[in-house]
Amino acid sequence: MRVEEAISKLLNKSTYSKEVSEEIRRCEALKIDLIPIGDERYPVTLSQISDPPSVLYVIGNEKSAMNNFSIAIVGSRMATSYGRAVAAKISAELSKAGVVIVSGLAHGIDSVAHEEAVKNGLTIGVLGTGIDIIYPRSKATLFQKVMEKGCLISEFPLGTQPNKWTFPKRNRIIAGLSMGVVVVEASYKSGSLITARLALEEGREVFAVPGSIFSATSEGTNNLIKHGAKCVSSVEDILEEFGYVKRVENKRSPSDPILDTLKDGPKTSEEISMLLSTPIEEINTRLTMFEIDGIISKDLMEKFRLNL
Repeated sequence: MRVEEAISKLLNKSTYSKEVSEEIRRCEALKIDLIPIGDERYPVTLSQISDPPSVLYVIGNEKSAMNNFSIAIVGSRMATSYGRAVAAKISAELSKAGVVIVSGLAHGIDSVAHEEAVKNGLTIGVLGTGIDIIYPRSKATLFQKVMEKGCLISEFPLGTQPNKWTFPKRNRIIAGLSMGVVVVEASYKSGSLITARLALEEGREVFAVPGSIFSATSEGTNNLIKHGAKCVSSVEDILEEFGYVKRVENKRSPSDPILDTLKDGPKTSEEISMLLSTPIEEINTRLTMFEIDGIISKDLMEKFRLNL
């Protein structure tokens, strides 16, 4: 899809309308990249969700982070000292392992996750406003840090103000960019639980940090664990789910069964699943990781092949 087509669809205007031209001109002036779906820069993982944005507004020094292995860290805006300490530890250790941290630049857990990520690696902030709107205003300095050590992303037109519907909508991007979502603290009505639900719907992993049964900010996370989310007490609990410890140590076996099946020629994920008698969800997760690493690529027939 061309940029003009994507913006006209977003603004509900004709392709060559004055409004479309002005939106593109303003983005160029602000050094904001407009990346339509289908563009080679568009994040692979995000393109795979059921409702991917037709175009992304992106600004920052490390836009390539969008196609690196990413984990989202989300949680309560009213974080406790416990939640902040846990979010800081998880974000710092994941960043040091080479994982890109994705979050929503909100108060509380989101901010802690970004702050630690910019100290140790790369991070992506997903906005519930236009990319030219800093919200909350108190996070202006953090916005700048994220742009320097990663990038900011929005699907909303320039000038879009915060609204109660924009944040739940942006949560699908947080989930879609990430291979897994870690919920650190959340009440029963937390927006973080929306992100967790969206992640599950897209076949992504959901992790939750346990908390005190007496704490309202742990009601949501404890309930997630009760219903099947993986309980997190260390970063290894997250990394081992993807075999990522081996990846960052460069110890992946050349005889990986999935890669072996591709030595005989391109195959779809369904074909690989049948050959290995392995659930399609697990196959898709591994294939996405290999695609992000550039080990494999996908053709127009949705078949994967080795990049030799």
